[in-house]
Amino acid sequence: MNRAVAALFPLLFAAAAARAQVTPTPVPPPASPIPAPAPVAPLSPILTNPGLALQPFAPRAASPSGPSISPLDQQQTQSYRNDLNSRQRELDRQGVSPGSSQYRDIQQQLNQLNGGR
Repeated sequence: MNRAVAALFPLLFAAAAARAQVTPTPVPPPASPIPAPAPVAPLSPILTNPGLALQPFAPRAASPSGPSISPLDQQQTQSYRNDLNSRQRELDRQGVSPGSSQYRDIQQQLNQLNGGR
């Protein structure tokens, strides 16, 4: 048995040495002879001064906005819009022309509700 182990011992080292020689050596990346193009836009200030990213955000002056609409006002506006739509559908069913004054008045009120769309 000692002879068998002694005979296998050099074979194991030979196999390990053969595996170690198979790994290729690292190759450096190719270098282009053409120079890199200049950037079109300047670098971001955050890239040139990373401390800016750590500063707190400075709020801007709030733009004047219209009065906010309460949920009750929104419901009343939606109810009014629905009423105008149903009146307009009723005129359509009656065969009233879209050029009539009734139809135009309803359409104008709907346009005002929708912001002129």
